[in-house]
Amino acid sequence: MTEIRREVSLPLDNDFLRRQCPLCRREFKVAIPTEELQTLAQQAVEAFLLETMHTEQQASSEENQPETEFFCPYCGQQAPVSEWWTEEQLAYFCVIAENIAAELINENLIRPLKRTFRGHRTGLISMRFEGQELPRKQEWLAPEPADMTEVYLPCCERRIKVQDEWCDTVFCFFCGFPHNHLIPKDTS
Repeated sequence: MTEIRREVSLPLDNDFLRRQCPLCRREFKVAIPTEELQTLAQQAVEAFLLETMHTEQQASSEENQPETEFFCPYCGQQAPVSEWWTEEQLAYFCVIAENIAAELINENLIRPLKRTFRGHRTGLISMRFEGQELPRKQEWLAPEPADMTEVYLPCCERRIKVQDEWCDTVFCFFCGFPHNHLIPKDTS
């Protein structure tokens, strides 16, 4: 099996990545290191390309590896790391995966068939392949606006951004600790 690696870039608000709670559907942002962002994006694209033929193997390997879970800053509910993408980000990953699949089909099936059956004649039989290559879709994700209120989470020493109008408890995205008052990031 060939490993496919593709550099995927996601727009950031400075170093903040937009996330969406899979339960309450509210959006927020998390300050995230570049190397962690690249790993997350690669995993998201791979999720669209993976086959589910080896479900039993995956289930046994997943039992050995605890999946990281995060907490929604708004509702405090917990979900696996793979569940926090926004709908726009998921659509973007899907287009990337479709383009990878189209490239593989074009390169390994359509083009060889065209070369092999390009007006090929043997005696009474004439063969020609008239298939078209699969088109590439535009891979685009809107730039990230600099919005929301930045909050410092002293429990994990990390930063997030929440909706400007949010004035209720903010749960730590990383450990779930409830912060009853917004703690704006010290800008001094």
